[in-house]
Amino acid sequence: MRKFHIKFEPIADDEDIDIKLLGSRSKLGGKPDWEQQDETPNCPSCKHLMVFIGQIDSIAHDEEHNPTRVNAIFGNSDYMFGDVGMIYIFFCFDCLETKSIFQCS
Repeated sequence: MRKFHIKFEPIADDEDIDIKLLGSRSKLGGKPDWEQQDETPNCPSCKHLMVFIGQIDSIAHDEEHNPTRVNAIFGNSDYMFGDVGMIYIFFCFDCLETKSIFQCS
């Protein structure tokens, strides 16, 4: 399995990530770039909406723009979540609970 470091760079509040750039949409903060409908969870303890922390994209997606792409035909796509899916991470600051959501297109 290949290992990766993520370099986070701040973006302006009005700058959006191009959701067409499959494989390069991982981020911390902001708002989720949902693949499907909004599934922001409630905390299992206090029942309040949880805070979006970040999302992890399928970084092995084989697109020319993606520097971490892998040819899926050879079965080396260790970080392909379903059909170019995304994992969303949420946190409750009051209860210290976490929750992750998976969606794919």
